[in-house]
Amino acid sequence: MSKRNESLDSLKGIAILLVMFGHVQVHNQMTDPFLYDMIKSLQMPLFFLISGYLCGMGRKVETLPELGRRIGKRAVAYLLPFFSWLVLQHIADVPEALKTVLFQLDYGLWFLMVLFLFTVLAYIAMWVQARAGGEWAFWLVWLLGCVAVLFAYLKGVTFLSPALQITYLPYYTVAYFVGGHPEITRRAIPKWRRDTLAWIGGGIFIMMAASFDLVTVSSASMLVLQTFASFLGCFWLLQIVVDWKPNPLKSRLAWLGQYTLEIYVIHYHFAAILNRSGIVYSFWTFSGLLYSLAAFVVMSVITAALIGMIRKIPVVRLLLFGKTYR
Repeated sequence: MSKRNESLDSLKGIAILLVMFGHVQVHNQMTDPFLYDMIKSLQMPLFFLISGYLCGMGRKVETLPELGRRIGKRAVAYLLPFFSWLVLQHIADVPEALKTVLFQLDYGLWFLMVLFLFTVLAYIAMWVQARAGGEWAFWLVWLLGCVAVLFAYLKGVTFLSPALQITYLPYYTVAYFVGGHPEITRRAIPKWRRDTLAWIGGGIFIMMAASFDLVTVSSASMLVLQTFASFLGCFWLLQIVVDWKPNPLKSRLAWLGQYTLEIYVIHYHFAAILNRSGIVYSFWTFSGLLYSLAAFVVMSVITAALIGMIRKIPVVRLLLFGKTYR
């Protein structure tokens, strides 16, 4: 796209702020059941929705050389930081860490690997669609890929964490379709109805966060419930941001949204830097709220400083951020 979409960048900015605040809670053992349920239900689903939407609306892969180039580009953007940070964090025992992370992706920067796998599947399906001459071919390949992931999960395969892929495939899939067919969405649901449904869905989402555990996946039915809640919450937040008229705050969130990968790979290392003694705070107390704010600010400042330094060194920027430009 020649011009960035401010609403999408703003959503990415909001999502990374949720990720950062969620990690402050988690790394300091002060998660609040209601608040963290809401954060967990929104943060990563939002990223997969945005990624799927952009892929669906973007230029399609049509030739085999283009397929190779696009996959190579995504490998640099996603896999290079994934493995570089793994080596950096476990420099004394890289082989063991590599063995662990390939069978337990959340041991590392799992989002990058899962997004890479989804993107590669989408590119292959696009190429098949171009050769077959119909969109049905894309969805056939995509469905076969989803079935393969489900089969691997049911068979107890842990390589590349099929359980994680199953959790986030619905968001990427729905968003890809919407990105590829925006006219269908606009026709099927007029704006006034989208606004109404979004706010009703937001209310239901809040009630579900208060009533159910939206974090722990204990069964297939619980996963369906959690996915439903996440879709409602994301749709609500998405509609709020889309309807939000341009203003300085939205512009700042959009600016932040352009640095989500850099923030994602760095920030959590410093989420508990102010709590070396391991004090456990109760979140809804004055001391807990004050500590959370201080921890968030300090983590943000250190993260921003490191991003600024890394971006000035081309080789390091490429290895840690997968980017060749400042």
